[in-house]
Amino acid sequence: MDAALRDRFGVEGQWGVWREHTIRWAECDIYAHVNHAAYLTLFEDMRIDWWLGAGGAFGPDKPGPVVGSLEVKYHRPGHFRDDVLLCVRTASFRRTSFVHQYAMWRDGLLCSARALCVVIDNATGQKAEIPEAMRELMSERDGAVAEV
Repeated sequence: MDAALRDRFGVEGQWGVWREHTIRWAECDIYAHVNHAAYLTLFEDMRIDWWLGAGGAFGPDKPGPVVGSLEVKYHRPGHFRDDVLLCVRTASFRRTSFVHQYAMWRDGLLCSARALCVVIDNATGQKAEIPEAMRELMSERDGAVAEV
């Protein structure tokens, strides 16, 4: 992320993946505020982008991330037609799980979330190990910490 983009949206910290988004009416409530569920859908889109960009795949015979827990903080309201920046990064990882952090920025932080994701082998329903190349990407690009 370059300095101009960081300044434009008031972004703080290191983020592994980001994209610009304009808030649509379908993502708002009757007051033209971003609906609480829309934040989660946008963050889910970022989780999918992150997974695919990190070499993951989706399918009935492929391992993929499943959200085990989710915590959301609504800092300030977003509004219809706001230009925002959506961000995701991996904060930490273990053998079969990782913690993602999400943020929506517009003149500073609007919403943040933290999700514990477990990698599940969809063919068996069992936990699956995070591939080594993905673990390296988590560390190098996102600044994630390996936990024991």
